[in-house]
Amino acid sequence: MNPPTDDEMEERRHRDESPSSNHSTRRYGGIALVLLTLIGAITFGVSPVVGADATSSALYSGDAGPSPAFATNTDPIARCTVSATSVQVGESVTIDASGSENADDHQYDKYGNEAFGEYTTQRSRLVSYAEPGTYDPQVKVWSYSDGEASDVAACGSITVTEATPTPTPTPTATPTPAPSAVAKCTLSETSVQIGESVTIDASGSEHADDYQYDKYGGSSFGEYTAQRSRLISYSEPGTYEPRVKVWSYSGSETSDIAACGTITVTEATSTPTPTPTATPTPAPSAVAKCTISAISVQVGEPVTIDASGSEHADDYQYDKYGGSSFGEYTAQRSRLISYSEPGTYEPRVKVWSYSGSETSDIAACGTITVTEATPTVTATPMSTATPTSTDSEASAPSTRATTPVPTAAATQTSSSSTGTATDGEAWFGVSPSDPNAGDMVRLVAYPAVAQDTVATHRWDIDGDGTVDQRGRVLELPARTDGETTVTLTIERTNGSTASVTRAVPISPNFAGETVTPQRPAVGTGGIIPAAVGLVLLLVLVAAVAGWSRRDR
Repeated sequence: MNPPTDDEMEERRHRDESPSSNHSTRRYGGIALVLLTLIGAITFGVSPVVGADATSSALYSGDAGPSPAFATNTDPIARCTVSATSVQVGESVTIDASGSENADDHQYDKYGNEAFGEYTTQRSRLVSYAEPGTYDPQVKVWSYSDGEASDVAACGSITVTEATPTPTPTPTATPTPAPSAVAKCTLSETSVQIGESVTIDASGSEHADDYQYDKYGGSSFGEYTAQRSRLISYSEPGTYEPRVKVWSYSGSETSDIAACGTITVTEATSTPTPTPTATPTPAPSAVAKCTISAISVQVGEPVTIDASGSEHADDYQYDKYGGSSFGEYTAQRSRLISYSEPGTYEPRVKVWSYSGSETSDIAACGTITVTEATPTVTATPMSTATPTSTDSEASAPSTRATTPVPTAAATQTSSSSTGTATDGEAWFGVSPSDPNAGDMVRLVAYPAVAQDTVATHRWDIDGDGTVDQRGRVLELPARTDGETTVTLTIERTNGSTASVTRAVPISPNFAGETVTPQRPAVGTGGIIPAAVGLVLLLVLVAAVAGWSRRDR
């Protein structure tokens, strides 16, 4: 066999190397494909570009609700326990509601028959039973933080048995039950003439923190006072049976009423002039004096009636119009007023003195000329994402009108045909009535009708005629340089309304801020990784193409 020629050897070598070259090219192509796949997975798999749109859609779509992690529950939750489940008649049991949540007021029903007692801030109540039986006491708690809401909880069952004689136990320390108020009163005279003074003496009352007097008997009680006696007189003949009502706040809030006796009042008769003798110095009489802070104002502008210069004045009444009736009794020596109609007004003040005998005096404060309000430019408010308020009992400020419409102070009006308030009923209480700087003043609505017939409470705090707050209870900063006219309007479930206006020592400058969520700024975190991946992809494709051309 002849050996291959040089040409045959060259052809065989070329034929053997050709598949090896093709195999190398395919190998490089496979490596490049794998690298491209990995880069694509790393670059586009972790990129937040696609997810960012979904996340943004989820965050800002109209269907997205608030995150429950930031929701704040302000509803009251009633919880209570009893200190004993089996007692004898007359033994004490403590109803403990201190475990309740978001509770501003408490009501207790020791029998479990839905007859809840008076409102109180006391978180526990000491009770006892006069008859044997089984009782299921309850507690009802109220919250005023975000509208008026309540909750009821059963405290457990108490079995009461007849008292049985027991041997004298070893003396141990036992809690002393809270003392209850006991009213007692006497009269200095039982027969007087018109204008003569009589003293109601309630100093014999027990555990009395506050007093209220009813000099006519059967009518409404007057204002709360710490005075243990009251000097009164009558302007009409007749028979009267004055009463006193005392309050105790030790342990729990209790009250008691006592009749003081019968007073017969007759017509005054002339008496002969007595022989001059040394007489005691007469009691000082009330002397009214007052001034006004301005004599010319526009409709809605405030004016201060200052009666601080009056002498021997224990109570004040104000008549801002002049010639009309005086308003409610108050211990405030000044009154901030405004007028809703142009005209000329001559306000007056009436002061009362109870030292020695009851005397009063009236003084004119001056003349005020009220003109039409000059129109002012009102800035267009910026559009904000403020949640729309609802007609609930939420204590949130509402939008205020541009032109103020003040309300006459110390007046009561009612558009209801039933349940109208009387002069002796307080439609909203003020505590404290004489605050210091920095104090918070608490206003609590007490309607003249049953609480369950009230639909809503609306408050006009600055006297401009618009609703500023809603809810049964408000807490506002105190004011020490005067008073602010506040109007409470009670809307009943039958659609009728009743209003009362009082001047109280609170500041009308309250802040109502609404937090509007802000959309986060759109970042570039998803764009940079995508751009880097694209550059790497192009570099890799160029490198693979270069390797392929070099192998050929």
